[in-house]
Amino acid sequence: MMVKLEQLLIFFIAVLPSATSQNPITCDQSCPGGQFPTVPYPFGFNSACTIQLNCTSNGDVLIGDFSVQQITSSYLLVSLPAKCGRSIDTLMHLYSEHYAPLSTNGIVLDNCTEQQMRTCMISMTKLRTDPKIANCSGDQAGEGRVSCYSSDTSTTSMFLDYKNVTRTGCRFLFSGVAFSLDVQRVRLGWWLSGTCNCSVDADCIKIVYPVDGSNGHRCESRSEGDGHKTSSGSPSLKGMRNLL
Repeated sequence: MMVKLEQLLIFFIAVLPSATSQNPITCDQSCPGGQFPTVPYPFGFNSACTIQLNCTSNGDVLIGDFSVQQITSSYLLVSLPAKCGRSIDTLMHLYSEHYAPLSTNGIVLDNCTEQQMRTCMISMTKLRTDPKIANCSGDQAGEGRVSCYSSDTSTTSMFLDYKNVTRTGCRFLFSGVAFSLDVQRVRLGWWLSGTCNCSVDADCIKIVYPVDGSNGHRCESRSEGDGHKTSSGSPSLKGMRNLL
Protein backbone atom coordinates (compact mmCIF):
# COMPACT_ATOMS: atom_id res chain seq x y z
CA MET A 1 0.00 0.00 0.00
CA MET A 2 2.78 2.41 0.90
CA VAL A 3 4.53 1.62 -2.38
CA LYS A 4 1.42 2.54 -4.38
CA LEU A 5 1.04 5.84 -2.51
CA GLU A 6 4.66 6.73 -3.17
CA GLN A 7 4.20 5.88 -6.85
CA LEU A 8 1.09 8.08 -7.06
CA LEU A 9 2.91 10.93 -5.34
CA ILE A 10 5.82 10.69 -7.78
CA PHE A 11 3.35 10.61 -10.68
CA PHE A 12 1.55 13.79 -9.56
CA ILE A 13 4.83 15.62 -8.91
CA ALA A 14 5.96 14.76 -12.44
CA VAL A 15 2.65 15.60 -14.16
CA LEU A 16 1.61 18.77 -12.30
CA PRO A 17 4.26 21.14 -13.77
CA SER A 18 3.41 19.93 -17.27
CA ALA A 19 -0.32 20.46 -16.73
CA THR A 20 0.29 23.94 -15.33
CA SER A 21 2.51 24.95 -18.24
CA GLN A 22 -0.26 23.99 -20.68
CA ASN A 23 -2.62 26.53 -19.09
CA PRO A 24 -0.61 29.72 -18.67
CA ILE A 25 -2.24 32.82 -17.23
CA THR A 26 -3.46 35.09 -20.02
CA CYS A 27 -3.96 38.83 -19.89
CA ASP A 28 -7.49 39.81 -18.81
CA GLN A 29 -8.51 42.81 -20.92
CA SER A 30 -12.18 43.00 -19.90
CA CYS A 31 -13.75 45.41 -17.41
CA PRO A 32 -17.53 44.94 -17.72
CA GLY A 33 -20.05 47.61 -16.84
CA GLY A 34 -18.04 50.74 -17.57
CA GLN A 35 -16.72 52.97 -20.33
CA PHE A 36 -14.21 50.36 -21.48
CA PRO A 37 -15.77 46.86 -21.71
CA THR A 38 -12.37 45.80 -23.05
CA VAL A 39 -9.06 47.62 -23.23
CA PRO A 40 -6.52 47.28 -26.07
CA TYR A 41 -3.03 45.80 -25.99
CA PRO A 42 -0.78 46.36 -24.09
CA PHE A 43 -3.26 47.17 -21.30
CA GLY A 44 -5.15 44.78 -19.04
CA PHE A 45 -6.14 43.95 -15.49
CA ASN A 46 -3.88 41.20 -14.18
CA SER A 47 -0.18 40.46 -13.79
CA ALA A 48 -0.02 38.76 -17.20
CA CYS A 49 -0.65 42.11 -18.94
CA THR A 50 2.24 44.29 -20.04
CA ILE A 51 0.67 47.44 -18.59
CA GLN A 52 -1.63 46.58 -15.69
CA LEU A 53 -4.55 48.87 -14.85
CA ASN A 54 -7.21 48.40 -12.17
CA CYS A 55 -10.85 47.49 -12.82
CA THR A 56 -13.43 48.23 -10.11
CA SER A 57 -16.67 46.33 -9.48
CA ASN A 58 -18.48 49.29 -11.09
CA GLY A 59 -16.46 48.97 -14.29
CA ASP A 60 -14.23 51.99 -13.66
CA VAL A 61 -10.68 51.76 -15.01
CA LEU A 62 -8.12 53.24 -12.62
CA ILE A 63 -4.46 54.10 -12.28
CA GLY A 64 -4.05 54.20 -8.53
CA ASP A 65 -7.08 56.20 -7.38
CA PHE A 66 -7.30 58.17 -10.63
CA SER A 67 -9.93 57.36 -13.27
CA VAL A 68 -8.81 56.65 -16.84
CA GLN A 69 -10.99 58.69 -19.22
CA GLN A 70 -9.45 57.83 -22.58
CA ILE A 71 -6.94 55.39 -24.10
CA THR A 72 -5.20 56.26 -27.36
CA SER A 73 -2.26 54.91 -29.34
CA SER A 74 0.07 57.38 -27.59
CA TYR A 75 -1.42 58.49 -24.27
CA LEU A 76 -3.90 57.88 -21.45
CA LEU A 77 -6.18 60.72 -20.36
CA VAL A 78 -6.54 60.51 -16.57
CA SER A 79 -8.85 62.46 -14.28
CA LEU A 80 -7.06 64.57 -11.66
CA PRO A 81 -9.99 66.20 -9.84
CA ALA A 82 -9.49 69.33 -7.80
CA LYS A 83 -8.81 68.45 -4.17
CA CYS A 84 -7.56 70.51 -1.26
CA GLY A 85 -4.74 69.21 0.93
CA ARG A 86 -3.68 66.31 -1.33
CA SER A 87 0.03 65.60 -0.81
CA ILE A 88 2.31 66.47 -3.71
CA ASP A 89 3.80 62.97 -3.32
CA THR A 90 0.54 61.62 -4.81
CA LEU A 91 1.83 62.72 -8.21
CA MET A 92 4.27 59.78 -8.13
CA HIS A 93 1.28 57.43 -8.58
CA LEU A 94 1.12 58.66 -12.18
CA TYR A 95 4.69 57.53 -12.90
CA SER A 96 5.51 53.88 -13.62
CA GLU A 97 7.90 51.87 -15.76
CA HIS A 98 5.37 52.17 -18.62
CA TYR A 99 3.76 55.63 -18.35
CA ALA A 100 4.36 59.17 -17.06
CA PRO A 101 2.77 62.64 -17.33
CA LEU A 102 3.62 64.40 -20.60
CA SER A 103 5.49 67.71 -20.58
CA THR A 104 2.43 69.35 -22.21
CA ASN A 105 0.55 69.15 -18.89
CA GLY A 106 0.29 71.88 -16.31
CA ILE A 107 0.24 70.81 -12.65
CA VAL A 108 -1.75 73.00 -10.23
CA LEU A 109 -0.09 73.11 -6.81
CA ASP A 110 -1.02 74.61 -3.48
CA ASN A 111 0.77 75.83 -0.33
CA CYS A 112 3.66 77.14 -2.44
CA THR A 113 6.61 79.20 -1.28
CA GLU A 114 6.62 80.99 -4.65
CA GLN A 115 3.54 82.50 -6.26
CA GLN A 116 4.43 81.25 -9.74
CA MET A 117 7.36 79.11 -10.82
CA ARG A 118 7.24 79.89 -14.55
CA THR A 119 4.78 80.80 -17.26
CA CYS A 120 2.08 78.15 -17.30
CA MET A 121 -0.58 77.21 -19.84
CA ILE A 122 -3.29 78.66 -17.59
CA SER A 123 -3.13 82.16 -16.10
CA MET A 124 -2.70 82.66 -12.38
CA THR A 125 -5.64 85.07 -12.38
CA LYS A 126 -7.89 82.30 -13.65
CA LEU A 127 -6.47 79.91 -11.05
CA ARG A 128 -6.97 82.22 -8.10
CA THR A 129 -10.54 83.12 -9.09
CA ASP A 130 -11.58 79.50 -9.58
CA PRO A 131 -14.17 78.79 -6.86
CA LYS A 132 -12.73 75.33 -6.16
CA ILE A 133 -9.33 76.84 -5.44
CA ALA A 134 -10.81 79.71 -3.45
CA ASN A 135 -12.61 77.19 -1.24
CA CYS A 136 -9.26 75.63 -0.29
CA SER A 137 -7.99 78.80 1.30
CA GLY A 138 -8.05 78.54 5.07
CA ASP A 139 -8.85 74.81 5.22
CA GLN A 140 -5.32 74.07 6.36
CA ALA A 141 -2.48 76.30 7.50
CA GLY A 142 -0.62 77.74 4.53
CA GLU A 143 -3.19 76.85 1.87
CA GLY A 144 -4.16 79.44 -0.67
CA ARG A 145 -0.69 80.06 -2.16
CA VAL A 146 -1.60 78.42 -5.47
CA SER A 147 0.73 78.10 -8.44
CA CYS A 148 0.96 76.22 -11.70
CA TYR A 149 3.97 74.20 -12.83
CA SER A 150 4.72 73.30 -16.44
CA SER A 151 7.87 72.30 -18.27
CA ASP A 152 10.13 74.97 -19.71
CA THR A 153 9.19 75.67 -23.34
CA SER A 154 12.77 74.91 -24.36
CA THR A 155 12.72 71.38 -22.89
CA THR A 156 13.35 68.45 -25.21
CA SER A 157 11.92 65.92 -22.76
CA MET A 158 8.60 64.26 -23.59
CA PHE A 159 7.67 64.00 -19.91
CA LEU A 160 7.29 66.15 -16.80
CA ASP A 161 10.31 65.86 -14.53
CA TYR A 162 8.96 64.59 -11.20
CA LYS A 163 11.96 65.86 -9.24
CA ASN A 164 11.51 69.37 -10.64
CA VAL A 165 7.85 69.40 -9.64
CA THR A 166 8.62 68.34 -6.07
CA ARG A 167 11.41 70.94 -5.80
CA THR A 168 8.95 73.80 -6.24
CA GLY A 169 8.43 74.19 -2.50
CA CYS A 170 4.71 73.32 -2.81
CA ARG A 171 3.14 70.85 -0.40
CA PHE A 172 -0.13 69.97 -2.11
CA LEU A 173 -1.18 68.59 -5.51
CA PHE A 174 -4.44 70.38 -6.31
CA SER A 175 -5.24 69.40 -9.90
CA GLY A 176 -3.93 69.23 -13.45
CA VAL A 177 -4.41 70.85 -16.84
CA ALA A 178 -3.94 68.70 -19.92
CA PHE A 179 -3.12 69.97 -23.39
CA SER A 180 -5.64 72.49 -24.81
CA LEU A 181 -6.77 73.53 -21.31
CA ASP A 182 -8.55 70.27 -20.51
CA VAL A 183 -8.85 71.09 -16.81
CA GLN A 184 -8.76 68.53 -13.98
CA ARG A 185 -7.12 65.99 -16.29
CA VAL A 186 -3.60 65.01 -17.27
CA ARG A 187 -2.18 63.09 -20.21
CA LEU A 188 0.14 60.18 -19.53
CA GLY A 189 2.38 59.09 -22.35
CA TRP A 190 2.85 55.31 -22.41
CA TRP A 191 5.49 52.97 -23.80
CA LEU A 192 6.87 49.43 -23.75
CA SER A 193 10.25 48.56 -22.30
CA GLY A 194 13.27 47.76 -24.44
CA THR A 195 14.15 48.39 -28.05
CA CYS A 196 11.73 48.48 -30.98
CA ASN A 197 9.63 45.39 -31.67
CA CYS A 198 7.09 46.61 -34.20
CA SER A 199 5.28 45.10 -37.17
CA VAL A 200 6.63 45.79 -40.64
CA ASP A 201 3.76 48.22 -41.32
CA ALA A 202 4.42 50.29 -38.20
CA ASP A 203 6.73 53.11 -37.18
CA CYS A 204 8.72 52.84 -33.97
CA ILE A 205 8.72 55.79 -31.58
CA LYS A 206 11.79 55.62 -29.36
CA ILE A 207 11.26 56.78 -25.79
CA VAL A 208 13.61 57.46 -22.89
CA TYR A 209 12.14 56.55 -19.49
CA PRO A 210 12.08 59.85 -17.54
CA VAL A 211 13.11 58.37 -14.18
CA ASP A 212 16.22 56.31 -14.96
CA GLY A 213 16.91 57.01 -18.65
CA SER A 214 16.32 53.42 -19.81
CA ASN A 215 15.13 52.65 -23.35
CA GLY A 216 11.49 52.25 -24.29
CA HIS A 217 9.39 52.35 -27.43
CA ARG A 218 5.88 52.55 -28.82
CA CYS A 219 4.64 51.32 -32.21
CA GLU A 220 2.37 53.39 -34.45
CA SER A 221 0.67 51.41 -37.20
CA ARG A 222 0.35 52.80 -40.71
CA SER A 223 -2.64 50.52 -41.39
CA GLU A 224 -5.00 48.38 -39.29
CA GLY A 225 -3.94 46.99 -35.93
CA ASP A 226 -1.79 48.56 -33.25
CA GLY A 227 1.60 47.91 -34.85
CA HIS A 228 2.98 45.69 -32.08
CA LYS A 229 4.26 42.23 -33.01
CA THR A 230 3.31 40.73 -29.66
CA SER A 231 -0.34 41.84 -29.64
CA SER A 232 -1.75 39.19 -31.96
CA GLY A 233 -5.32 38.36 -30.99
CA SER A 234 -5.72 41.36 -28.67
CA PRO A 235 -8.21 44.17 -29.25
CA SER A 236 -6.47 46.90 -31.26
CA LEU A 237 -6.59 50.61 -30.58
CA LYS A 238 -7.75 51.37 -34.11
CA GLY A 239 -10.51 48.81 -33.89
CA MET A 240 -11.76 50.30 -30.62
CA ARG A 241 -12.03 53.96 -31.58
CA ASN A 242 -15.74 53.96 -30.83
CA LEU A 243 -14.88 53.28 -27.18
CA LEU A 244 -12.24 55.98 -26.81
